[in-house]
Amino acid sequence: MSPRPVLLLVALLGVSTVLAQTSPPAGSPRLAARPAPPPVAMAKPAQLGLCVACHGENGVARQPGTPHLGGQDEAYLVLSLNAYRDGSRRAAAMNAISNALQPDDIEALARWYASQPGFRPPAER
Repeated sequence: MSPRPVLLLVALLGVSTVLAQTSPPAGSPRLAARPAPPPVAMAKPAQLGLCVACHGENGVARQPGTPHLGGQDEAYLVLSLNAYRDGSRRAAAMNAISNALQPDDIEALARWYASQPGFRPPAER
């Protein structure tokens, strides 16, 4: 291959790189905001049924004295379930239920409840 085609190829690559890095004029369709993709529906955790009777599917407690889980921090929920599981936090029902959960179940449940909107007083519904 002679040097001329190689130089031409290098020059074209260089120009295309510069053009790719140059900002298009304001208002250009390339700069137009793209709509956000629709939210991906999260699959319900396999072990959600263990929690629903007391905490509800959406994390709004069904019984007085039971904490609302919807909208809670995911890391906090993981730490809490692990504390119930290892016995450093005590509540008979939670200790028994958390011992039936695997680490992946705990992560999935925490992610699920953290993604829920949480409790809102009747006036705000």
